[in-house]
Amino acid sequence: MCDNYKEIFSRSIDTNFPFLKEFFKFKLNHFIELTKLRDEILKCLLLELYQSSIFSTNHLLERVIKLALINKYTINLNFNQPELYNEKTLEAIELYDDKKLSYTLNSAQAEKLITEKEFKTLNLFRDKIRNPYSHAQIKRIISGAPEKFTGFMFNINEVQESLKKGEPIKLGKKTEITTLSPAFAQIYQEDFSKQLAFDYFKIVNQIMINIDKRLEKLKTCT
Repeated sequence: MCDNYKEIFSRSIDTNFPFLKEFFKFKLNHFIELTKLRDEILKCLLLELYQSSIFSTNHLLERVIKLALINKYTINLNFNQPELYNEKTLEAIELYDDKKLSYTLNSAQAEKLITEKEFKTLNLFRDKIRNPYSHAQIKRIISGAPEKFTGFMFNINEVQESLKKGEPIKLGKKTEITTLSPAFAQIYQEDFSKQLAFDYFKIVNQIMINIDKRLEKLKTCT
């Protein structure tokens, strides 16, 4: 079994690494603590764990916005000023740590850490991706799927009997099943996640880079 997984994972890495290698290289000034989280998401994408990638990108999005606000609140403070650093850091945590994403996104725009366009993009992600996946709202996750799955229902005993006799298999009964049936719903979620995961990460990652540059400019100006 282990060899089978090695083969599958090796094939996935060989296929996906050319598209992801550049993301492993770059460094940030203000989000160094998120490096391992980013790498975990990239590893998910390498191994084609698309749903896991989305779950982790949801966390990255929310963490980036909160850290951006905290970093701005404590700009130019460091461990060389432990008392002041601790005081301001705890104040920032109190202000933002327990707030919902809708609140922190609005705060980040008000603090000019994200642009209006970025706000609209991230707010859309909040509504269409982060919330549905975080709350397992399958109806919202697969909202683009058809309402029903159409197929043909066969009686397995009749099929086996026809095969034994060498007779043609009778056409099954045309049947429609709701796409929200757990089995079909999960298949659609997996497919949508595959289409979505990489682009979702890329956009969140790019906005994080943009925020990092703004914080760096703010640091040099204060």
